[in-house]
Amino acid sequence: MPRSPILPLLILWCLVTLAFAAALALGAQDIAPGQVMGAIMGDRGPAADVVLGLRLPRAAAAVFVGGALAVAGVVMQTLARNPLADPSLTGVNAGAALAVVLGLMSFGVMPRPLVAALAFGGAAAAAIIVRLLAGHGDTTLRLPLAGAAFASICMSIVALVVLLNPEARNIYRFWMVGSLAMADLQGLAMLVPVGLLGVLCALFAARGIEALMLSDELGAALGVSPGQVLTLALLAIALTAGASVALAGPVGFIGLIAPHIARRIVGSGLSRLILASVPLGAILALVADVIGRVAIRPSELPIGIVLAIFGAPAFMLFARQLVRGPK
Repeated sequence: MPRSPILPLLILWCLVTLAFAAALALGAQDIAPGQVMGAIMGDRGPAADVVLGLRLPRAAAAVFVGGALAVAGVVMQTLARNPLADPSLTGVNAGAALAVVLGLMSFGVMPRPLVAALAFGGAAAAAIIVRLLAGHGDTTLRLPLAGAAFASICMSIVALVVLLNPEARNIYRFWMVGSLAMADLQGLAMLVPVGLLGVLCALFAARGIEALMLSDELGAALGVSPGQVLTLALLAIALTAGASVALAGPVGFIGLIAPHIARRIVGSGLSRLILASVPLGAILALVADVIGRVAIRPSELPIGIVLAIFGAPAFMLFARQLVRGPK
């Protein structure tokens, strides 16, 4: 009899709360828990300005980005039947990067909302193009191949533009690393509904995706339309990963690592994995952001670099376990 996921989910969300509190208290200069609580309760002063004006939007963005990328990773790994797949295989990161670079080349320095809108539009367009390139039938191999090919084309154009335009190069270099430093409540208000819609799409498509994982023929026999399920799954990936990229740039490894941890905690049901991956991704993002702020303070490491430092060894470990197979 499968175990209930309720208790693990409650524990995970308690850990999210602890990590969120640490993100409010720790940084270039630590703030005492009492001052953090006072700022939240309405006290005014320098500590309140830092907590409410800087750290609270950043911590909230970390929760959103981590949870969204984790959901995109779960759906992508299940869809591709590849435990080492991540959302970048749909080309969303490359599409977002191309849109931002073309915007920088055309308009120069742009306000943050316009950058986010361009990034999300590029990510969504990439998902649509990759879906069309993947065609119909068994997409287990064709989907990642189409995504990789499209991403290669996009990044080649990006490299050309960046080399020819020094101003675009400087701004793009900061955005491409993946950082929460520019996160604000305005961006969150724009993108959180988009990400939540993507999570709902993933939950709605979960049963259909699981049916198709048996085979397209069996899925069709169960009344599942392969084309509709694939479209809905890619929509979920585009909305979650696209909103995340638009807010923080192409943050890596969360979409790869969180699903693996979720499987060890709640099993293999896709709906359970989605629900467990949200807090796991949030924890990874919050912890990585805190590490980046305290490791070399008063300077900081962007979250994308911290996740790469710790995520690359985890990726190699997962790959080794996959090659060796279960004992």
